[in-house]
Amino acid sequence: MGLFAALPIKAGTPIIEFKGRIIPWEEGAVMLLRGADHVIKFDAKHDMDARPQWSPAGHVNHGCYPNCAIKKKRGGLWLTSIRQIKQNEELLIDYGFDLGEEFEPCRCGHPRCRGLMLRKKDWPKLRRLISKVLALIAITVH
Repeated sequence: MGLFAALPIKAGTPIIEFKGRIIPWEEGAVMLLRGADHVIKFDAKHDMDARPQWSPAGHVNHGCYPNCAIKKKRGGLWLTSIRQIKQNEELLIDYGFDLGEEFEPCRCGHPRCRGLMLRKKDWPKLRRLISKVLALIAITVH
């Protein structure tokens, strides 16, 4: 599954609105813990349950080098192009999971794929955690 551009799209173009239930962020957190993968931050206190049954926008896939982002516009969340997109090109967003969330391996296929659907700003923290774990393993082996 995925979304593809039927026509060329200019940068900054709202493409499709995410539809769904606006829910308290606590409910969104519980849904994520239970394996939901269509919960989007709506504002500081709310998330959106944006499953594909509510809108085709829910079919957008992750890419480490995306061509779209989710932008708040006209009171809703819109899949918006962040660069020019060619006809038939897949529409991609960076899921950007937090280090505290359950994130998954990335299989976007980009030559410079990061390997995980983890937001860029958490990579240094992840590297520090991995170094600490490796140090602990080395201590227990000796």
